[in-house]
Amino acid sequence: MLVSKDKNSTEKWLTILFFAVAAIEVTVESLANKPLLFVFKPLISILLMILYWNTSAQKNPLFFVAILFSLITNAFFIPNTEKMLFIGLLFFFVHRILMIYYIVKLIKLRDYIPLCIAVLPFIFLFFYLLSISTGITSKSYFILIIQNILISIIGGIAVSNYVMNDVKKSPLLLIFGLVSVTQYFIVFIEKYYLSSLAPTIFRPLAMTLNIAVYYIFYKYVIDVENSNFALDPNKIIQ
Repeated sequence: MLVSKDKNSTEKWLTILFFAVAAIEVTVESLANKPLLFVFKPLISILLMILYWNTSAQKNPLFFVAILFSLITNAFFIPNTEKMLFIGLLFFFVHRILMIYYIVKLIKLRDYIPLCIAVLPFIFLFFYLLSISTGITSKSYFILIIQNILISIIGGIAVSNYVMNDVKKSPLLLIFGLVSVTQYFIVFIEKYYLSSLAPTIFRPLAMTLNIAVYYIFYKYVIDVENSNFALDPNKIIQ
């Protein structure tokens, strides 16, 4: 019991530190201070990994690898140049694949028909935006097609799992999926429709949603691990 109290106390202080650093990062994003962004943006991912390491009884390597690729992606997005954006999108592609694979294993997806149906609205939305956008290079265009498909799959998984799940569980996956789609939508609009405007609003908003996405994902993973552990203490998701 003492160990449990110590662990909960550490989790509480790590969570406070995580959101304190997140608040600083959003402020720095508003000021467009790139040197400080290179400090605080990676620190958010690092703190999330430490938080998961402290809280999780399973410590699934997939979580750390997925967040690590997110950290690398964010670092390449900071300079906001065409070359760095392209490299960042490549890392983001791997990150999305890992997230989808991880979620599929967590929810034990078996029926893909509801998923395919739920993906369609997101596919239509993002491919419509892509079709009317201008100023996208050919190499970025191909990557954006893949990214549109991947974020649509994440949204579709979240919606279909919540609708089809007979036993009403925590809505964390649904919230994660919808916030992920919203955050991607805002970044897409900022990068390819409003790039000439000052990023005073969109950058901090996108980063706030990005922080929310990964914290909600962390809480969802912990929730699933705790549920599985309650059913079978010897069971670990690999």
